[in-house]
Amino acid sequence: MLEGHLHRLCGGRYTLASETVHVRVSGMTARVEREFYQCAKCGDAQRTVEQREAAEQAAVALLRAEHGLLAPKAIRQLREGLGLTHAQVGELLYGVPKGIVEGWERGRYLQNPEADALLRSLENREELERRAAKAGVTLPVPEGVTADGGAPPAPVPDHGVAVEPRASEPGATP
Repeated sequence: MLEGHLHRLCGGRYTLASETVHVRVSGMTARVEREFYQCAKCGDAQRTVEQREAAEQAAVALLRAEHGLLAPKAIRQLREGLGLTHAQVGELLYGVPKGIVEGWERGRYLQNPEADALLRSLENREELERRAAKAGVTLPVPEGVTADGGAPPAPVPDHGVAVEPRASEPGATP
């Protein structure tokens, strides 16, 4: 982008250089390499938005691997598998705003290890129900279970016999 461009103040040319930086994300720090442009004559340094973003993305990938954090897709699959909204997951995580949960799913934000552990704990049904009761979150009923926790009633076989309603029943015609 700036490679070979003239530095107006000293007349030198910019060349691509690299530096080691510490990038802080979600309370964690990663050491990564970041490119920048430096004037060969006076040493003036210029960093582009793209170079800064690339360093941050490298830091996020390094931290995710180093701490074994859930990937954005895994967070979305966990939430959808539980049948919860972003807001409900946030409430179960002690009031995390729904926008943060959405950001975790889209990879805009990186959850810290503590939030990651809380997310993973939602896979345990007992923990999920305990936290939902405490937060006042109504959980969807899992498939194959009735609202009272029992199994659904067995379906009544239909033998093709139509039953006429009695005159005293609703829907009966006089």
